[in-house]
Amino acid sequence: MNTTKEKTPAAEKQGGKRTLQSLRALAGTYASVFALIAIVVVFLIINPSFLNRFNTKNLLTNMAPLLVMACGATYVRLLGSLDLSMGAVCSCANVMLIRLFPSLGAGAYVVAILFGMLTGVILGLIHTKLKIPSFIASLGMMNVYNSVALLITPMPMTIPAEYRSLINWGKTSFGVINMMTIVSVLIMVIAYFVQKKSVLGKSLSLIGANERAARISGIRVDRTKIFAFTVCGAGSALAGVLLAIKLQSSAPTVGSPFTLLAVAAVLLGGTSMTGGKGSVLMTLTGVMMVTVIENGMTIIGVDAFWSQIVFGGLIIVAMALTSDRSTKNLMVK
Repeated sequence: MNTTKEKTPAAEKQGGKRTLQSLRALAGTYASVFALIAIVVVFLIINPSFLNRFNTKNLLTNMAPLLVMACGATYVRLLGSLDLSMGAVCSCANVMLIRLFPSLGAGAYVVAILFGMLTGVILGLIHTKLKIPSFIASLGMMNVYNSVALLITPMPMTIPAEYRSLINWGKTSFGVINMMTIVSVLIMVIAYFVQKKSVLGKSLSLIGANERAARISGIRVDRTKIFAFTVCGAGSALAGVLLAIKLQSSAPTVGSPFTLLAVAAVLLGGTSMTGGKGSVLMTLTGVMMVTVIENGMTIIGVDAFWSQIVFGGLIIVAMALTSDRSTKNLMVK
């Protein structure tokens, strides 16, 4: 007796559909990786010395501040929220660090990062307790922190020679990799494991996917949101610290361009516009893509204003690719 079951045309069709969906999901997951490779190849064709030793080191150094900021931004985007005050917090921490070196020495690092965490707590409380959308709340706080940075110092400052020993550790290099890059990658690894292994980290995606269901299941939504904004604030402040180390100086507007760059990196890394889907690890790919594009356009002589146009367009493209338009009653938080 033949017990072999023949597949019906309907079953074969269903199987083919599932295979196609799997391939599309795989392509979507690694689209940023493929895009990064393609961009690097294009710049190598235009300029074969694009990945020489000097420029590779420059790329990795430029990546460090953006990576730590983008890691924090990923936590907030997983909720489906947005923090527009990242660049302003970065600027505040940057000028605060240099201003406090004479009185606190190495303790200025701690104060700057604690300041960033405090800004995240404040924004999280405004968002959760006053029920103000994160976009509006962070827009208001962005103006506050921009003014605070200017009040701390209205003009750029260089680090006095007697305090440069406090930042020279960032110059230590191992080939093309320096300590700034190592610190940023270690922070990304920690952020990734917190996202994937801790209760708070796992709750981020659950809240972003369906906040009402998360509340019903017992997740402390407000606490998790405040946690995400706190991490984002700390990442923004640390970006300001790394910029001070990289530039050997501070400026009250140094972080302004980084808000756009961090949002672009997170979205290009595949984190969903509406939350619930994404990974800090994939944000690394988005950061590399943004850094390579910015560096590559500078090398081939593209005007800086065109760079901002490109990044604005990339954000729109990334949002279109990562949003699930099949969902009814889509809400952007």
